[in-house]
Amino acid sequence: MNAATALEEIVADVDCWYLDGFSPTGNPDMWSEQLLGQLAAVSKPGATLATFTAAGAVRRGLQAAGFTVQKRKGFGRKREMLTAVYNSSQAAPLQMLQPWYSLPKTVAAKSVQRCVMVIGGGIAGCQTAAALAERGWNVTLLERHQQLAQEASGNRAGVLIPKMTADPGWGERFYRQAFLYTHRQLWRLQREHEDLQWSACGAIQLNHNERETKRWRALAARNLPDTFIQLPDAEQAGAIAGIELPVGGSYFPLGGWVNPRSFCEVLVRHKNIRVCLDTTALNIQQDGQQWRLQAEDNDFGLADAVVLANGKDAAQFTDQIALPFMPVRGQTSAAVATPVTAALKTTLGHEGYVTPPVNGAHIFGATFERDNENVSLSVQSDQQNFTQLQRYLPEFAAQLESRSSSHAAVRMTTPDRFPYVGAVPDSDFYLARYADLRHGKLRRAYPEAGYIPGLYIVAGFGSRGLTTSGLCAALLAGLMDGEPLAVEKSLYYKLHPSRFLIRRIRQNRR
Repeated sequence: MNAATALEEIVADVDCWYLDGFSPTGNPDMWSEQLLGQLAAVSKPGATLATFTAAGAVRRGLQAAGFTVQKRKGFGRKREMLTAVYNSSQAAPLQMLQPWYSLPKTVAAKSVQRCVMVIGGGIAGCQTAAALAERGWNVTLLERHQQLAQEASGNRAGVLIPKMTADPGWGERFYRQAFLYTHRQLWRLQREHEDLQWSACGAIQLNHNERETKRWRALAARNLPDTFIQLPDAEQAGAIAGIELPVGGSYFPLGGWVNPRSFCEVLVRHKNIRVCLDTTALNIQQDGQQWRLQAEDNDFGLADAVVLANGKDAAQFTDQIALPFMPVRGQTSAAVATPVTAALKTTLGHEGYVTPPVNGAHIFGATFERDNENVSLSVQSDQQNFTQLQRYLPEFAAQLESRSSSHAAVRMTTPDRFPYVGAVPDSDFYLARYADLRHGKLRRAYPEAGYIPGLYIVAGFGSRGLTTSGLCAALLAGLMDGEPLAVEKSLYYKLHPSRFLIRRIRQNRR
């Protein structure tokens, strides 16, 4: 991503710039008036700037963008350099976001206590609780089961791997950023918590069909860094995995597997987090500028904000809002590792996946059953998992013994496969204030978005929550605290909870 594109995607009030883009003659695009104007657009009043160059064209470009510029004694062997201060009154204001995706008002300034209730003790809720606690919030995490990570996050081992596409797009960019975020997070947590069950053993996505092979060839043409992805043939992939493989694939050295429950447990070990297990949230109501949450036989009092991170049950509190979910049942199976299968060193992906031995057993699957909300363990699902494994890894499957059911849960996904992350929109406000969008009036002046004050959601991760929920939690916590946007503007639009509501309005549907 070049500098001009990157600046278009930034949503922030920058307070300090250092420009080191080579000389204006050697890299003129870096010093264009357009780019310097983009700097000004994301600068806060009084922002400072420094650069080694003292070129007249740069000085004039900065002045045109609204900076007050001074020439000063240079640093080191440079005779002169420029410093500048942004004078916002000289520059025309720029609307950084489309109005219906504008940032919510921050909760941080409302209360000295900074209390928030997070509903849901799966990976999304625990990541959100941790992100908020690290920013000084007092977090109450409510989970209706007697342990954390019991439903969609209850698998014995989940695979950490990015989702790559033949051509780079926002979907791939999201999964790649989230994967790298979670990898760094796990390394940090492992240094602090010896009981975290995680293995950075690497992950291989096999070229198990023609579509995957075409993607593999396209990825090879993109010259991606081999620290992130390698593209071995069958022999090379087998050497990496530790067993013979029928095909090559995409190898991610930073991939691996993690036990979701242990991940959740270490995330919430923070002095600012209170975990309330065996607690079902029955009702949330606004009480002035705050929220009151009631559970069975317990009133949790007032909080400044509520975050819905309860997966398939989020609709309980958002039934009047256009937040479409699609339930997908997934069941994994387990098989005791044998001397032959124990040689597997990496996770392997095909239509499903299989792990190296985890506490003496391989975890494999999972089924993908749309609109099935039955979470009872099924012999038929186990057979489906094994048949799939036989199809893509026949020699490995033939060595497995003592197969059993592992875990079944309903995972909620969205129609576009991006999760919902952000403030919950006020549907009545949207339908009234953005009604002209259904007539194609995109250029008229619209007000900034209206949200339900203090109510947020982080949900709809499907089967990718282990990989993506960390970045999404950081984004949400940053929104609540008024930080610079943690992701690009275009990606924020794709995660915004109002995106389907806006789509409905544009399509002239209530």
